[in-house]
Formats: sequence, structure tokens, C-alpha cells
Amino acid sequence: MIRRAFVAAFLIGTVGAGQSDAVKDPGECPGACASPVHYTLDPQFNADERVLIEQAMRVWEMGTRGRVCFVPGGRDLVIEKLDRAEELQPWDPEWPHHVALARAGRIWIVGAAVDDPGEFRGLAVHELGHHLGIGHIEDAALTYMHSTINDTPVDLWRHARLPERDAREYCKVHRCTCSYD
Repeated sequence: MIRRAFVAAFLIGTVGAGQSDAVKDPGECPGACASPVHYTLDPQFNADERVLIEQAMRVWEMGTRGRVCFVPGGRDLVIEKLDRAEELQPWDPEWPHHVALARAGRIWIVGAAVDDPGEFRGLAVHELGHHLGIGHIEDAALTYMHSTINDTPVDLWRHARLPERDAREYCKVHRCTCSYD
């Protein structure tokens, strides 16, 4: 009798094990910023570059349905402008191949390396994705998170929006509590 009760309790306790914590009703948390990122932009960025970086932040905010938000003034994230790729060397042994880097609460962007505004914004979206914990994504064509900026579809440079694949990866990493369905 005790054995049957134990087995029944065990089976009841395992029902639903391994299922997602996602809430079926996305109305449960609309617009709630679960992950505020307090940031500081290097004053060396010109006005146009600042606007593009802030647009990149809006891409993540809108694409995650407000789950992440960027708040000016803070040290969670410092975005710095570099003049030359060689300045990445202390943090990145592969520096000759990169024009930006995200590591340990910092993003470094080599400003002179990218002259197309859409590409600059796309690069910022990519590096912000790394700051948010997202690695490279190679299993989808439509993503900002390819390992090289040249693989980012030009459509994303022109029309800034977060692809569903990138948003789903954000939710996978951050264990979103609201469903995308």
C-alpha cells in the first residue's frame, strides 16, 4: 500500500517534467522589462553613430516584446569607440578579423571600419546580442547573429527588425515566461 502511494506520488510529481516554463497567454507580461540594461555610450561616437546604436537597442527591445530594455546612464554596459582594429588586441587574439567585440559588460566598435549606416546598426545589433548572452547562429539565413557581419542579410541593414530566430534565442537564453505563440 505504501509502495503504491509512493509510486503514485512519484508519477504525479513527474507530470510535466521537462516542459517549458512559457506562459501560454502572452498577455501575462506585455511591455514588462525583465532585463533592464543600464548603459553608457562613449562620447567619441558622433551624433549619427549614437542614433544608430540607440536604434539597435530598440531592435532588441521591440523584437523581445519589451523583455529587455536599455536605460541610459549606468555601468551594466559600456559601449566604446575605437579608432583602429589593433586596439582590440588586448581582449581579442583574433582582432585582425574583427571590427567589434563584446566582452565582460563592454562593447568595442571600430568606428572607421564600417561606413554604411545600416551595416553599422546591424553590427551594433549583433554585439548587443552577444552582450545579452546570445552566441553565433548559423542555422538560419535571417539573423543578425551570424559569425561575420557580411553574412547578415542586407534587408536587415535596410529595415531594422529582430528576426524571430534571434528573439527565440533570446528567450531560450533568458528563459522567457511569456510565450511567443
